[in-house]
Amino acid sequence: MPDSVARPGTEFDRGRVMAAVAEMADGGLSERMRLDAAARVLVVARRMLAVAPREAAMGAAAGAVLRVARGWDPAVTTATEQVEALAPADLDAFLAAAPRWAASVRDIAAETRRAA
Repeated sequence: MPDSVARPGTEFDRGRVMAAVAEMADGGLSERMRLDAAARVLVVARRMLAVAPREAAMGAAAGAVLRVARGWDPAVTTATEQVEALAPADLDAFLAAAPRWAASVRDIAAETRRAA
């Protein structure tokens, strides 16, 4: 395995690696990670709407998260494409609300289990 890293690659491999390095150097990695996180939140929110719509819609932060989740048609675009198309302010609001929304969903689910 260690020698697989040291083995020279093709020109195509070199181009891909150099493009990745350039993206990191230009700050693109952090933006890519932000978009990946937003896409993951979007998928989870859509799944929550499908399996537990009541719990998904509760909590102060639900509006910002579910507005984006309900506006996504997975048959038309991928989650990544959907979050890439958001206005920067909408993406910021979505990502800021996501942890509060997830905590609300978790807490409501725990209360429901305790009550049962």
